[in-house]
Amino acid sequence: MKSWLLSLLLLVPLCSQAASTPKEIKARFSQFKVGDKTICLDDVTYANNSKMKVIENGFVVSKQKNVLIYQSNTLFLLGNEVTVNIKAVIESKMGKTSFSNQFRQAMIQVEGMDDPARAGEKAKIIQSFEDVISDKHNETPYSSVALTEKGYIITQVDSHSTTISECYVTPYKKAETAR
Repeated sequence: MKSWLLSLLLLVPLCSQAASTPKEIKARFSQFKVGDKTICLDDVTYANNSKMKVIENGFVVSKQKNVLIYQSNTLFLLGNEVTVNIKAVIESKMGKTSFSNQFRQAMIQVEGMDDPARAGEKAKIIQSFEDVISDKHNETPYSSVALTEKGYIITQVDSHSTTISECYVTPYKKAETAR
């Protein structure tokens, strides 16, 4: 679940491409502007081969040197009847070998698990969310990031899952005023 945080920050390539260099990633990061939008489509495969789709969208709300603050809305599709929607404000900082993400604000909504028999499952989802937002060491190494022409790809593998996040960035455009 950690990877969903990352996808809104950088710009990365296709999985078949090699990871981008830290210099390339930092250069792309510095090009972000307030208002830039990102949409990410994530494929998560768990150790037992079950799969989950995640749709993330967001936009940059503040920028300082080596720091972006963005607002995101992430939808986890957990089968035909269950969805988890997370709205968050996230701070992303560029480091020497990785970038880190920390939640500034976050809210979770779980739909489709209102049956009391599923209360335990719902509690596990909420606990997992709380674990992620309280993680102060949520880092993504630059070696997981590949820049593409229109965005970026982040590939993450851990002991229980593999996540591939393909992200597209749309630069902010001011509306033209009538003359």
